[in-house]
Amino acid sequence: MISHATIYLVSSALLGLGAVGLLVATRRLEPSVRRYGYATVLACGAMSVTYLLMRAEIGTVTTNEESVVRFVGYTVAWAGISYVLGAVADAGPKRTVAVFACSMGTLWATFASWILSGTAGSIASLVILASFVGLVSLLVGPVARSAASVDERRTLLYRKLEYLVLLAWAGLIVLGIVSEQNLALTDSFVGQIGATYVDLVLLLGFGGLVLRNVAALEKTAASTTLLPFFGGGSGGTGDEPGTANRNPDPGEPAD
Repeated sequence: MISHATIYLVSSALLGLGAVGLLVATRRLEPSVRRYGYATVLACGAMSVTYLLMRAEIGTVTTNEESVVRFVGYTVAWAGISYVLGAVADAGPKRTVAVFACSMGTLWATFASWILSGTAGSIASLVILASFVGLVSLLVGPVARSAASVDERRTLLYRKLEYLVLLAWAGLIVLGIVSEQNLALTDSFVGQIGATYVDLVLLLGFGGLVLRNVAALEKTAASTTLLPFFGGGSGGTGDEPGTANRNPDPGEPAD
């Protein structure tokens, strides 16, 4: 059987190569839209470093032989993913932070459920469910409605990213439930292979979708400033998502 160290090393190498590829593609973009590419590079690169640290057995929790470093890496990765989702959908800072917060609730409650037992473990499981339901509600509800009111290229990109993110989260949660730390339906080897597969599909797929939709990124950069330290237009305040920041297509009469 392949050792965990080998799996971690191969995972790190694949994600590292992916991060380099995303960086090269990002550098070819117009400066105004590179920040979205850099967010995908950050997500992919963070998990590449994470797998290297896991191979070195840094941050391993002795109660379940799981590394807390994995969850730190996921935190960085989901920060980048949440930023791009919020910007493309013109969701505004509040809704974008809510998406990230629900992601973190699902993530860290999963870790807690692996190291806690009894009542505390049951509470952690409830937090996982509540956070995931909240995340789904946000992505298919207010954030999706905001995305539907902006340029159609942004709407289409958001829909693709939304489906990818929800599928990835569903996969990670299922893997967490059936893992040897919970229901013990799989061993650590199967769990690690499954987690690596989900990571590769999510991070490389997310980066590929973002960088292949340059027109949507240009529309986003022209009308949305999600964070004050990024340049751009006057949109993204969170008060009037989408409609206040919609760019009319050439030839469309102004209001």
